[in-house]
Parts: sequence; structure tokens; C-alpha cells
Amino acid sequence: MTIMWSRIHAELGLNPCPLTYSMMTRAVDEQVAENVDLDWKQALPADVEKKRWEFAKDVAMLANTRGGLIVFGVREEDERAQELVGVPTGERHRQRLRALAHGRVRPMVDGLLIEALDDESGERGLIVVFVPPSSDAPHVVGDKNEMGIPYRDGTDTRWMTEHLLARAYRDRFNRRGDDRAALRTLVADLPDTGNGVWAFVSASPTAPAPPQFGRPDPGGVISTMRALPALAAEVAGSSYRDGPLLNHLLDSAIGNPRIGLRRWVFRSDYYSTDPHATVDWAVVELHHDGSVALGVRVDRLVPAAVSGEPPASEVEVSWVPIKLLDQLVVEAVALSALHVRSLGGVGATLIRVDLSRDAPKPMVAVDNMVGGGYVSALFGPVPGSRALQRAWDVETGYMAADDVPGLRNAARQLTDDLNHQFGIRASSVPE
Repeated sequence: MTIMWSRIHAELGLNPCPLTYSMMTRAVDEQVAENVDLDWKQALPADVEKKRWEFAKDVAMLANTRGGLIVFGVREEDERAQELVGVPTGERHRQRLRALAHGRVRPMVDGLLIEALDDESGERGLIVVFVPPSSDAPHVVGDKNEMGIPYRDGTDTRWMTEHLLARAYRDRFNRRGDDRAALRTLVADLPDTGNGVWAFVSASPTAPAPPQFGRPDPGGVISTMRALPALAAEVAGSSYRDGPLLNHLLDSAIGNPRIGLRRWVFRSDYYSTDPHATVDWAVVELHHDGSVALGVRVDRLVPAAVSGEPPASEVEVSWVPIKLLDQLVVEAVALSALHVRSLGGVGATLIRVDLSRDAPKPMVAVDNMVGGGYVSALFGPVPGSRALQRAWDVETGYMAADDVPGLRNAARQLTDDLNHQFGIRASSVPE
């Protein structure tokens, strides 16, 4: 995953986009100054112990503050870029930096990106280290009795005193509760939904979205929704057999989202003029801070016809198409990653799924897969599954910059946790 937002973007007046060599050349030409989130380095760390620890200190310092860039290959003078001198950019050099950061900073900084930016001739490359703001701060560097916790103060490095360290740990634990409260608030703020079984998904970056020049525009969120099926298909693999679920349910709204309070809203009842109307099928909200909230009525995804007439004792149940629920979770993970990336974010994202119902009807998992993997037109109860009186909320985290396997692991954990509650051994999302 490429670096989409940084101090370089801000100084050059750019919106989120991949960081390139030409952008760095322009930043050097304009003598961009170091900042709390930008550090120029002329050479890679020398192969001596002091320099190794110095690089680890720089990584921890940025992670403990607000994140930022360390750029190797630029000579600075009075903290301003002066000349692009270049450094070796081979994989072994980047791997060495990665090993130094992972081995000497505790806890490890998730989401660290180390990229090579080469000019056309390949002679004067740069190595750029992107350190995301960390929800696991404070990060410690050092060994034995010489350990410390660095942070960035303007362009200077300082070390946390005891009271600053106490506050940093208090902030870390408070963040955990605040992040989970934010997920609950996202769902609570959704428009009123109708009766039935609804799957509510909320996802929120654990670090604020980078500064933007105004709110995300309609074209940006439309592009995000249009890109959703392709990424969801990659994440789901062979299990993605029913096409784009969210885009199908929100078909009339995809090209014309409505503005909301610091968010863009897609509703399935796009043309409804009834002031008392509740959402009938689905609603998706893309917030300006990178958060996502959605609700889909899953029991309406089951056709009226099921495999045979259910026994009289089972008439009052709610049907939950379990593989379509799996697909919905995959699409929610893909959508939240796409939305955060479109805003330039690459940090940790927390995501939660809440399977709710408004009537005292047991939930029964159904599917239209029969022996041999054949897809039937009729749905029926999943063999060996059990009815569920109440579903527990499930949650996990991932990095917005994760590749497809990383996003798949997050989706798999959520769907497995939901399937297990129905007594189903594994979800349809591949490992």
C-alpha cells in the first residue's frame, strides 16, 4: 500500500494521492522545512549500534506524537531541504530498516510503511518511512537499564518524564473505551430502520483522518462505492458468488448520495417522500472523518420460498441467509478500507458487527447451497445449525493499508464469530 497523505502533500497543497518521486523533488526545490511530522535524513543509518538505536528512536518518537515521514536521501540545512542526494533503495536496505524498527521499538508500531521512490534513471532514489499515529502509544526504545520514551516537540526530540509517561498510558487505556463507544454511536446515529433482523456494521479509524481541504465531495464517495465490488471480490475470493450486494440494494442512490451531518448518506428508499418512512432495505453512511456505518435488513434477503413448508412450530422464526451475511461483512470491511484510504489514512481501523432483531423470534441460519456445492433457487435451514435467540456483537481491527489477505483475515474473523453462534463450524470466507 502506498503513502497517500503526509506533510509533503500538505506543504504542496495536494489532496490525498500516492506519494511520488516528483513530489519529493518539488518539495526539495521549494525547501520544505522539517516539522513535527517530517524529518529529513541525508544518509541511511550507518551499521553501528548508535545509529541503529537512533533510527528506532525516530520511529518511536513519531508514533508517540502524531505520526509522520522520515525521508532518507535529502540533505537539509537549518531544518530545510537543500539537495536531493539519494540513497540505495534496494529491498535489503528497506528490510534492514524494517527489522530495526520491529526489533527495537516496543510495542511494535503497526502499519509502518517503508517505500522506495526512484527517479527514471534509478540513480538517485529515496527511502521514505511512513510512521502512522499509533493507538498503542507510548512506544519504548532502549535496552536493559537504558530505556526511554521519545516524542516529537516541534522539530526536536524530547524524552517523556514520569508524569508525561503516566498520562500517555492513561490516554492509551482511555482510547480503548472511546474507540468502542464511537462504534456504538455510529450505529445509534443511523436513520430509523424497519422491523426484522438487521445487520449493523460500524467501522472507525483509531487515529483521526488527516487534514482535508473541505469535506469529501460527492464524486469521491461515489467513486468509493463504485470501487467496492472489485475489492470485495478480491477479499471474498471464490465465495463472492452473488455479485455486489450493497451496490444492488442501493442502486438508485449510488450516483446521488445525500448530504448529512458531516457525512454522505446512501439509502435504499431514495425516492421516498413519506416523513414517517423508515429505511426499508439498506443504509450506508460515509463520514468525513473516515468512519463508516451501515445497516442491512438481512431477513429480507431470503426469497419468500424456502425449501418446503416449515413446520408449524417453526413458522415464527427469522430467516438469516448466512452466506449473504458473510458477503455483507466482506463488503463492509472492503468499504471501510476504501473510504479511509480515499482520505489518505493508513492507520488502524476498528470494526464491529451487530446482528439485531426487534421481535422475540429465534433466528435460523438458512442457505441455498445443497450437496456438491450446487446453488439452489430455494433456501433452507443449514444442516446441523441451531436457532439463535440472541447474537453477541463481534469486532476486530485491521490496518487500512492492509493488502487483500489482511482484509480477508479481518472479514474471516468477524464472519467466523457470527457463524459459530449459529453452531456453524466456519464461514464461507476463505482462509
